[in-house]
Amino acid sequence: MITTTHTTSSRSRIEWLFLGLFLPTTFLFYLVYKYPQWLLPEHGDLRTFYLFGKSPGFWYATLYTGLVAAVCVWVLIGNKNRYQRSKKKDPLTPYQRAKFLSILLAQTVGFYIVPFILPALSQEGGFWNDPPKVATKAAHVYVYPAFQSAGLAVYLFVVIPVAVWFFGKRYCSWFCSCGNLAEAVGVLPWGAKWVRLYTPRGTTAKKLEVLQTVILLFALFYGAMLLLDGVRLFTAPSLLQSLQAIQDLLIDFLFGAVVGVGAYPLLGTRIWCRYGCPLAKGMQLVGKFTRSRYAVVPNDKCRGLGLCTQVCPMGIDVASFAHKDKKPIQIAFGLDTTPCIGCGGCIDVCPVDALSFREIRPGTLAVVSSE
Repeated sequence: MITTTHTTSSRSRIEWLFLGLFLPTTFLFYLVYKYPQWLLPEHGDLRTFYLFGKSPGFWYATLYTGLVAAVCVWVLIGNKNRYQRSKKKDPLTPYQRAKFLSILLAQTVGFYIVPFILPALSQEGGFWNDPPKVATKAAHVYVYPAFQSAGLAVYLFVVIPVAVWFFGKRYCSWFCSCGNLAEAVGVLPWGAKWVRLYTPRGTTAKKLEVLQTVILLFALFYGAMLLLDGVRLFTAPSLLQSLQAIQDLLIDFLFGAVVGVGAYPLLGTRIWCRYGCPLAKGMQLVGKFTRSRYAVVPNDKCRGLGLCTQVCPMGIDVASFAHKDKKPIQIAFGLDTTPCIGCGGCIDVCPVDALSFREIRPGTLAVVSSE
């Protein structure tokens, strides 16, 4: 069954007001961003939705990056462990400092300056004169673009698997643009509460992760069709158009955008990463076959507090690997058994230091105490 720990009184009036504004605003903004032609008359000018000559995509990236960067700076300068539940917090751990610094640099440089600032500096008409165009719906996280680009093919099918072998699925928590927002929001007071109280947990929630496998298979099939069509071995315009409509409308717009961000307050910050992102599922499958060298390892200090499970944005029952029948156990876990993204929240929230990251050699992941 799907379980959560929320109560009817768990939200303040201000938060309810925020929800009432946030959900419809999210839907409307993504509609303008990804399907502006739906809101315009036939042959309408896409610049209708431009502000100061800049596209909705630019302003979205600016707001998105501004939020992520502000939180990262707040965490780094504040130098406090934002995962701890106590009011008096320990200093920021070296792992979390490196993670938030990586997120800050990846988001501001890789996902903002390079794609939005540098090209605009040399575009015709100047920086404040974006050409009319609809937002792309072919992000590399959807996997299928790798069938159309040799560079992406190497990146997704070679570089990513090798990285997963050594570092687990930390791409999701250290670098990915979707993950950058999730990590940033997840350490804010409201965001931490959304993760703790509303992240889907339980057996049914875990079984529903199969949806991500379905989306990955769809992405691979769609990519194969595009490849065959591109080399003129296969042409079926109606099929390709149907597949593109499914990808663009259902996966990219409704799931990846509207639900992926809009459902943060309802289902936690990692709903897309856990149930939708085909790249994340691909990394998890690679981890199962290669047995990624890094895992979360419990020790005999565990007291069964369960804080580690509550803080996990991926809905992993972390406590079940560390404590059973009122006794600590020591069962390491990584990508072979869970969708762990290596965020480190479970480690930093534990007041007795019962968890840690460790490099685990293949064949030694499961270590159970002798008691």
